[in-house]
Amino acid sequence: MARRDCSAFLPAEGRCTIATMARTAQVLVIVAAWAIPVVWIGAELGTRPSDGTVVWSSPVAGGDEWGSAVTVRRTYGDSLLLPGDVLLSIDGRPLDHWLAGETSSDVSVGETIRYHVRRVEDGSPREYDRTVTVTHFPLGRALVADLPQVLVALLLLVAGSVAFYLRPGLVAARAFLGFASLVPIGLASSPWGLGALDLAGGRGYWPHVVAQVVFALGLGLAVLAAATLPTPRGWLSRHPWVVPAALALPFAGYAVWVAAVSTGEEGAARTQALLAVAAPALVVVVPAALAVLIFGYLRASSRDTRLATRLALMVLTAGLGLLLLLGVLPERVVGDPVLPFDVLMLLVVPPILAGVVVALVGYRLDVIEPNVRRAVVQGAVAAVFGTAFVVVAATVGRAADVSVGSILAGGVAALVVLPLAVALQRRVRHVVFGDRELPRSVVAELRRLDSSTAPSEALTETLSVLCRRLHLSHAAIQLPGTDGPALASYGEPSGGGRVVVDLVASGATIGSLHLETHPLRDPFGRGDRRLLEDVGAQVGALVQAVLANRELQRSRQALVTAREEERRRLRRDLHDGLGPSLATMMMRLESAQELIATDPDQAAVALGGLADLAHDDIAEVRRLVEGLRPGVLDQLGLVSALRQRAAQHEQAAGGHGLAWRVEAEEVEPLPAAVEVAAYRIVLEAVTNAVRHSHARECVVTLRRDDAQLRVRIGDDGVGMAEGRPAGVGLSSMRERAEELGGTCTVASDGRGTVVEALLPLRAGEDS
Repeated sequence: MARRDCSAFLPAEGRCTIATMARTAQVLVIVAAWAIPVVWIGAELGTRPSDGTVVWSSPVAGGDEWGSAVTVRRTYGDSLLLPGDVLLSIDGRPLDHWLAGETSSDVSVGETIRYHVRRVEDGSPREYDRTVTVTHFPLGRALVADLPQVLVALLLLVAGSVAFYLRPGLVAARAFLGFASLVPIGLASSPWGLGALDLAGGRGYWPHVVAQVVFALGLGLAVLAAATLPTPRGWLSRHPWVVPAALALPFAGYAVWVAAVSTGEEGAARTQALLAVAAPALVVVVPAALAVLIFGYLRASSRDTRLATRLALMVLTAGLGLLLLLGVLPERVVGDPVLPFDVLMLLVVPPILAGVVVALVGYRLDVIEPNVRRAVVQGAVAAVFGTAFVVVAATVGRAADVSVGSILAGGVAALVVLPLAVALQRRVRHVVFGDRELPRSVVAELRRLDSSTAPSEALTETLSVLCRRLHLSHAAIQLPGTDGPALASYGEPSGGGRVVVDLVASGATIGSLHLETHPLRDPFGRGDRRLLEDVGAQVGALVQAVLANRELQRSRQALVTAREEERRRLRRDLHDGLGPSLATMMMRLESAQELIATDPDQAAVALGGLADLAHDDIAEVRRLVEGLRPGVLDQLGLVSALRQRAAQHEQAAGGHGLAWRVEAEEVEPLPAAVEVAAYRIVLEAVTNAVRHSHARECVVTLRRDDAQLRVRIGDDGVGMAEGRPAGVGLSSMRERAEELGGTCTVASDGRGTVVEALLPLRAGEDS
């Protein structure tokens, strides 16, 4: 049964109150998550009696093994003991007795403890007795001394809080907040772990064990977050076993570790191994979390889920890879990491946490994930090369008995100086040769030229850029087949080295670029071929645009000329034909008006003559209108107008001579210019067939597609005589098609003549 949202039935004030309570609950959970590690560390360490030492080191991580003596790993405060001191006895008892289980009463603050230590001074070991006064653990100094670990813990809490605050209903966000809250408690076991005093009384092992167990539990929550990140809502309720399995996984790793050491370790070493809970849990959890994310990525059903899982995988894998390549491996090979582990943690952990939070929240995954992917690839390449350099430096150092540190310092110095040397070299070459080695830069500046510049000025500006960037004295553009002045030029010839670059556009050579270097500069060589090809391509495109602009200008001028010629023809026809006829009609009307009173019969005769004259003038007007655009196209359309002309021709011929018909599909509506051109071409072709072909039949076919109208006129006559020049009619048909950007072809053999015209429809619309 679906759960109902009861808040929907409440008034607005009630719903706001519920939302406020929910938000308050989120804040309280976050506060509790911060309070758990802070309170535990403050209470456990702040009240712990301490001698200022830490002797804990995990055997899983290769730490010093406990035995009859224990080495001091760290010291805090004003302790008389130093890191590296080997503790041989405490209060007169050997260390192995204390580690075997001998205990004393609790040690209080203010008491003194006597240590027998072995310390190496001036290359030789010496033994001392040191009396140390028990104090509270110097937590403030420890926080400052281990500030990187503290910052990592704080960043972890911030990341978990942000993820939970933004996605409180997401199981993965809740598990991640739990992980962020419990893992910092591990600071109480490392680096602030067992001290020498804890081995000989103090608080004993239990605070250390609790911190390690809580840390392992936090790792289990991390596995749970990885398992539920790519799952849909309700998945966990159908798979309840996932929670206990994830929480038990770290302890399974610890169990395997205990089983492995129980048969091989004894005494103090066995105690040390049993106290190591966090390290074996971490060894198991890290590959398990990655495997869970990979499995979730493979079964993800949505794109956002795949992006989120892949982002989490990438940041975790990249972070672990950097720790291995820059920390663990160099330490194993040369004895020291490339960077201190504290610095590595500060460099690696923040990007990992940011990537995980973005994956949990789902914020702009389609933008962030590709950028992270590119950064990971580039970082991986840099890390591999850096590690290879360290390994090579270590090998050379051992072979030549040279300090590895000095080799690494020299490599770093070379990396710092190399960009400066390259920049200086480029500057010198720029002064001497210009930008010949930077073809992309030159072409990029050519592309950035103002697009609103007039074409002729754009050519001159392009040549000026080339002269300036390549240190030329003269540059010119010449069209093929012309011996006259250049299309454009800049500078003056000075007798330097000359080179000619073909300008190619759309696969055709449209001109040549003539470049002349200054006499004091080096001429172009073979190494400059790429630059010249790139420049030629860019300038060729510009020249093509200029030539197209000139052709367009000529076409516009031709259109204007044709329009003015048509206006002149209309004016002449009106002035010489219709104008005098109307003037004559006016005079005869005035004469008829005078005859009405004196001679009505003669007036009637005059009016009858005026009627005939009016009919002639109307016919003349129709002829003029037909010359502009056939009116039948507006009345009937192209197909019907042609069929009407065919019927009129057949009726006038009386069944004798040429018969022609029209075959057409759905070709209308058509642009006006296309209609007129097709109509004129058909009539001209049919007229030629009637006059010259001696054909019995002529077929007109009209077909239309998305781009053009295809007009075909074919007859079965004798065809055209070979070698006969094209007449006015054929030239007129070609001109009408070419005006619209189309073509008109005529093919003829002994079986007839075919006229085929292709008329672009878009050109007709533009016109």
